[in-house]
Amino acid sequence: MTQLRREQISAASAFAEAALQRLNTVSGMTMETTVLASARMAGTFLFRSYAHALSAISPGTVLMSQVANENGPNLVGLLSNALGRLGLSIDADHIDLKTSNAATPLLDFLESQRLLEPVLQPIRESFGLSQQEAAYAMAVATAILIKHGEKKLAAQAAFGLAVFGFIEGTKTAPDPVFN
Repeated sequence: MTQLRREQISAASAFAEAALQRLNTVSGMTMETTVLASARMAGTFLFRSYAHALSAISPGTVLMSQVANENGPNLVGLLSNALGRLGLSIDADHIDLKTSNAATPLLDFLESQRLLEPVLQPIRESFGLSQQEAAYAMAVATAILIKHGEKKLAAQAAFGLAVFGFIEGTKTAPDPVFN
């Protein structure tokens, strides 16, 4: 299990608060979209940690990567662990990724990234986190958001959306807002 530094745990709270504030400016924002956007950003930070040389790739391009396959599960493990610490029990064996994203999100991948990265990047920098450390902190931030919205979205469903968002984020080229 990946161990987080104190700075990452502090950043997770700041990430969750900033994401919630930013996403609440979008008319009609749903908890499904909030969880999905947050998870996408965890994946985006992880993508940026191993894809710095891919600047010529068009934003939104899906890339199959062994590095993503090896590191992406850490996001799921951190999410599960954080949810447990927050008192939410998830049965990971009963997550159906095909139906977890059944509700149409209000934002697509690039819209999520373009909306959130400008408010999350300064937090990452202020805590001195690498892209990978930020990815792990953002996975915990996603757990915080799931806990925050548990009355609007069942934790089991939110977990499935988050896993989908992690996969999407770790395998989709973001808009090069930041290097």
